[in-house]
Amino acid sequence: MAKTLFIVRHGEAKQKEPGEKDQDRMLVAEGLRQSSHLGAYLYKKNADISAIICSAARRAQQTAEQICDQLNFDLSKITYHGDLYEASVRILLDKVADFNNDWSEVIIVGHNPVVSYFVEYLTGHHFDGMEAGSVVKIACNVDNWLEISQDSSSFEYYATPRDY
Repeated sequence: MAKTLFIVRHGEAKQKEPGEKDQDRMLVAEGLRQSSHLGAYLYKKNADISAIICSAARRAQQTAEQICDQLNFDLSKITYHGDLYEASVRILLDKVADFNNDWSEVIIVGHNPVVSYFVEYLTGHHFDGMEAGSVVKIACNVDNWLEISQDSSSFEYYATPRDY
């Protein structure tokens, strides 16, 4: 059974306030709209999401929650990971390798620049940087998440808030 990754960059967030931790920044109204519309877009594309893996940063959490609302996905099934906040391509690859093989379609919600680097690494598709509230679909011709590689991954599409 082939696998599918949806790589999501969180929606537009407010600027950091003096003394505020970057991880605590929230989405602005436009970021909430972007995330909700992204969820509706995935719903219309018949995404059958098995799991959502998300950075523990508040803006990423809010993005995942908005997507869940549109997909009728159980919020309690979101898995939050602190190490996705300042992740590397290696950390993302390790996360994917640990996915349950019963999962066929997984959303990863994270941050630039690593989400863009991860897509480039797996698919060879170049970005100047994924926009806030955008998604990339990657088709993975593997039966086991451990087998994911550059050779088994292909770029399907990149959608930005202008597309939904």
